[in-house]
Amino acid sequence: MARSLLRQLEQIRWSYDYDDNVAGANTSSVAEPTTSGSLEEDANVLRTMLRQVKGDTDWFTAPRTYFDPTSTTSGSTENKTLNLVNIQNHTLDAKTIIVAVSNDNSGNGWSVSANDAGELLGSITTRYATNNNRMGLPIYAPGSYTGSDASGIYDENGADNVCRVDIVNMDTDAEIVDSNGYTIYGKLYNGADYAGTGNGTDVYVKYWANDAVATMASGVSSVVFIYPQRKRLTDMAEYEWLRTDFISSWEGDVELIEDIYNLWSYTGASNDVTDPTWDNTAASYILQSDPDDLTTAINLLNTEIGDRVYTGTYITSGDTITDSLEDLDVALAAMNAASVNKYAEEVSTLISKNVVHGLPGSLTYTPDDTSGEEGSNMDVYVDGQLLSADTGTNGVNADRDYSESTASGIAFRFDIQVGRNITYMIRQ
Repeated sequence: MARSLLRQLEQIRWSYDYDDNVAGANTSSVAEPTTSGSLEEDANVLRTMLRQVKGDTDWFTAPRTYFDPTSTTSGSTENKTLNLVNIQNHTLDAKTIIVAVSNDNSGNGWSVSANDAGELLGSITTRYATNNNRMGLPIYAPGSYTGSDASGIYDENGADNVCRVDIVNMDTDAEIVDSNGYTIYGKLYNGADYAGTGNGTDVYVKYWANDAVATMASGVSSVVFIYPQRKRLTDMAEYEWLRTDFISSWEGDVELIEDIYNLWSYTGASNDVTDPTWDNTAASYILQSDPDDLTTAINLLNTEIGDRVYTGTYITSGDTITDSLEDLDVALAAMNAASVNKYAEEVSTLISKNVVHGLPGSLTYTPDDTSGEEGSNMDVYVDGQLLSADTGTNGVNADRDYSESTASGIAFRFDIQVGRNITYMIRQ
C-alpha cells in the first residue's frame, strides 16, 4: 500500500512530459476522455489551450501588453498588461478619436481685431494632453518650447498636426484668408503662457498662416473656433461618434450642400434629373446625339470645332478662336477696302515681244511670282482677252503670255500691233 501511495503522489505532484501542442486538444475525446487518460495528459491539454488563448508560441511566457493612451510614455510604449481584468469594460481603450469641438462663446462669437496675435479662450475645463495621458487638448509644444509644463505636454516635438484649429468668420461662415491668400488658422498653446491659468481652465489659440505665426486679417470682427480634442472610444457617448474632421467635412456639410445646389443651378441639373437637357439636338447640331453627361458633350464640341492648326495666310496656328476670327476679319476688311485701279492703253507704236514695255502713266504694281499665284496683283487684257503671267522670278521661265519683269513694266511673249487695246487691272 505504501508503494502504491507513493506512485500516486508523484503522479499528482508533477508531469513527466510537458506538451503544449497536444493533437486534438479541442475535441471532446482528447480534452475529456471517459475511458483512459491521466492528470499529466489533462495538464498538457490545458497547456495547449492556454497557448491557444494567448496566441503565442508557448504557454508559459508572460502575457503581452497593449497601448493605453491614458498610461503612456513619450515613446508610445505598449505598457498595459493584456489580461482579462484590464480588458474588462475597456475593449476600446486602445483607440483614440480626434473630436472636433466648435466653440462660439455661447453663440456670441469671439471678438477679434486686425493684427491680433491670438485669443485666450476661457472656461475650457478640458484637460491638456500630456506624455503619460494623451487624452484632452493637444497643445502645440515644439522642441524649442520653454513655457510652463513644457516637459509634460504631449506634442511629438511640434509635429502633432492635430494641434491645428480652424477659424470661421461668423459673418460669412467661411474660413479667413490673409492679404496673400493664405488661410488663417490657429494652434493650441498653454493658456498659462498667455495671461491665463492653463490646464483645465483656459487655452490660448495663436494665429498661423502658411506654416508661420501670423495675425488676424482686417475686416473680421467675430469668429468661431473649431479645435481638436482627443478621446478614447471607451469614454465617448454615442452621440459624439460623428464626423470628426474639420471645415472640410462635418463643419462644412451645410456649405457643401449649398455648393451642390449652386452647381445644379449652374449646370441646369437638379437633384432628381441626371440627364442634361440641351436646347438643340436636331440634325446638324453638334449635340444632336443628345449626350447624357457633360464629358461626352464637351468631347463632341472639342471634336467638331477641331484643332487650331492653320495652313493659310492670315490665321496663326495655336491662336484662340477669338484671335483667329479677329485676324480673318482684319484681312477681309483690308480686301474690301483695297481699291482696284483700271487703266486702258491704245497701242500707237508696235510693242515687240520679249522687250520690257513700261506701263502707261508711270504706273507701278507689285509683281508676284509665288507658285500658283503669278500675276495676282495685276490683270492684263489684250483686246479683252485675259493673259497669264509667266512663272519664275521676273517671269524667267517665259512659259506663258508675259513676264512681270519689273514693278513698272512687263514683257509680252508676242508682238502687239498698233491699234490694239491693252487693259491693266492693278490691285496692289
